[in-house]
Amino acid sequence: MNVRFLGKIKADLDAQYTNVGGFSMGRSFDKSLAWQKRAKAALVGGGQPHKQSSPPRPVMIAGAKGAHFWDADGNDYIDYLMGFGPMILGHAYPTVIDTVTKYLVERGNVYNFGHTLEVELAEKLVQIIPSADRVAYFVGGSDATTGAIKFARAYTGREKVIRSGYHGWHDWCSHARGHLSGAAAATLSVDFNDLEGLADLFKAHPDEIACLIMEPSGQDLPKDGYLEEAKALVNANGALMIFDEVKTGFRYSLGGAQEYFGVTPDMSVFGKALANGFATAVVVGKKEIMDEVSDVWVAATFHGEVSLVAAAIATIEELEAQDGVAFMWKQGQKLLDGYREMTVRLGIENARIGGIGPMPYFGLSTNSDDERQKRFHETFYEATLEGGLYLPEGHIWFMSMSHTDEDVAKTLSVSEDALKRAKAA
Repeated sequence: MNVRFLGKIKADLDAQYTNVGGFSMGRSFDKSLAWQKRAKAALVGGGQPHKQSSPPRPVMIAGAKGAHFWDADGNDYIDYLMGFGPMILGHAYPTVIDTVTKYLVERGNVYNFGHTLEVELAEKLVQIIPSADRVAYFVGGSDATTGAIKFARAYTGREKVIRSGYHGWHDWCSHARGHLSGAAAATLSVDFNDLEGLADLFKAHPDEIACLIMEPSGQDLPKDGYLEEAKALVNANGALMIFDEVKTGFRYSLGGAQEYFGVTPDMSVFGKALANGFATAVVVGKKEIMDEVSDVWVAATFHGEVSLVAAAIATIEELEAQDGVAFMWKQGQKLLDGYREMTVRLGIENARIGGIGPMPYFGLSTNSDDERQKRFHETFYEATLEGGLYLPEGHIWFMSMSHTDEDVAKTLSVSEDALKRAKAA
């Protein structure tokens, strides 16, 4: 790992935040709440709904470095959400920042035509991702999954799609207020690992389904043979299999979950960790498919912009140079092993442990009608926050190359104390 970078992070945090390393039990939120008030006056709804919270959770972030972030009041937290997944190397990672700066200064950012750097990155992605013969650039995961759906519809001449997982906010996959009902009507859903349910959808809609787009893994891992059988079923019905690897890409393996599980889809979507916090995303696929849909209009001004492509190149180079995937597997597995051991030893019956090394998960099963379970849940998460941990509730965790041995040890220590407090509450 980048020892100098990680050492500087620790020194900076130790010097700046007095609550690092133990329970503060007196976190202030005054400055954060003042910023939140300003946000409500300036931003629609006060900001994106999934990024809003209230005490005791962090309210307004002031900055981040490595595997830590701190709020406007200076409260420091070890971060296990990592911006919802993009920060695979760590926040403010010098190699990426320096590379992007270099290219922007030397080359500018957005051009009238294609550029050499986007070809370099595409060639690298073709080399490392099993399903990648061709690459199309997008900005953000929602943009890219929608692009993949458009490609699939064009290739098959069909309109209906099956989704399995979360694929963004666009109309075809979100039925929230304001969506176009006609677009949503063409989208079918199936639960993960439900091969029978998938087969039933094809029987109910013969020759109408363009593709299955699915997250290949998450809190629940695919059952033995599920990915292989699902792909065979999809292709037998004349549809395309698309892996949404926006989360799993570059984490399970450099070539994504498809490389790890040994199942190659027809198309794939990658984003988030691809560029360590820069918003590039790609759709990749087999040449016989992608060449046939090359005239489909999915163009935009900022697709393939220099800063995003440069960040992706730097991120992949760093992952390769530092054996980053193996490191995240090791650190995440230590967390999973530690949580399994402590929950058995402490007799915690409502613990939920899932995921896999680079994307682990620990949480609590809580019945909202059970006052004791509610109290247990509240006590645990308040105690971990006071101890300087940000453990996402209900969301898969993301490891990074900046999660140190000290971070992991502190996480397990604080979590054990929190579980003991919750048991006694």
